[in-house]
Amino acid sequence: MAQIILVLVGARAQEAKLDIERLSVIEFLSANPFLVLEADSPNSNQLRLQGFGRHSIAYASPSQRFVSRRERVTSDIAQLVAFGLVRLTVHEGKRVFTVTELGQLSADRLCSVYADAYRLSVATVTPLVMKLSPQKMRECLQTWLRADPVLFDLIDSPSIDEFQAETSGLPSRDLLF
Repeated sequence: MAQIILVLVGARAQEAKLDIERLSVIEFLSANPFLVLEADSPNSNQLRLQGFGRHSIAYASPSQRFVSRRERVTSDIAQLVAFGLVRLTVHEGKRVFTVTELGQLSADRLCSVYADAYRLSVATVTPLVMKLSPQKMRECLQTWLRADPVLFDLIDSPSIDEFQAETSGLPSRDLLF
């Protein structure tokens, strides 16, 4: 949840409005910036100096980790809204998330080396993602994650709560998104 708050603070600084899809992409890529950055670019070198490593130890491929993390972001953002750290608003017909004053104060209190490095990564990754159209973002994501297009169908499929709400006619308890 701290990473999400830092992404929203970074987005505010860049005057970017994030819906759940862009928030998820930026949050994941900021934690894994070398998926999108050239190996010897100045940005890569700066992030290495901040402590990011090119090789992560993980049990799953980047695309599998992204899909898992994307599912987690929806529940994390719902909790952040409930705690009053994030606000859900509508901008140009999209549901977007912004950090509240309390969220900003919380982010300002995150003072670890990782938080500082993550802030730099957010500042690097956000402009790369924000300049892309939704379609181009998905295409780039397939390249960055070295993903099978079938995995992206999982992102658009309803969660079990949404599916049950659709079939029962009852509102889902987490249909903020």
